[in-house]
Amino acid sequence: MTKAPITTHILNLSTGKPAAEVSVALYSPTAPHPVATGKTDKDGRIMHWDSDIELEDGVWHLEFATEQWFAANEQTCFFANVRLSFNVSASELHYHVPLLLNAFGYSTYRGS
Repeated sequence: MTKAPITTHILNLSTGKPAAEVSVALYSPTAPHPVATGKTDKDGRIMHWDSDIELEDGVWHLEFATEQWFAANEQTCFFANVRLSFNVSASELHYHVPLLLNAFGYSTYRGS
């Protein structure tokens, strides 16, 4: 099974371990509601979504339910959710968008 055209990975920087069971929603440039949803696996990854994705050029969004995840792990956090917006300009490419997360901040980059 090939991976989805958009994938993600979350690393909990506080522990140095993957963040498993984080709910994530994926938005396309033209849909006001998520086109796909998923939860990170035990390695903190979403390689496949609950529905097929057809890439189109434009601004896509990944929204991570960080407050919900921290609460499930009996922790508090500053950011209730993290929404990452990124440009898809070549729909034949793969887009990997990782999230480096802790309770008070986050960073991201274009992965491979």
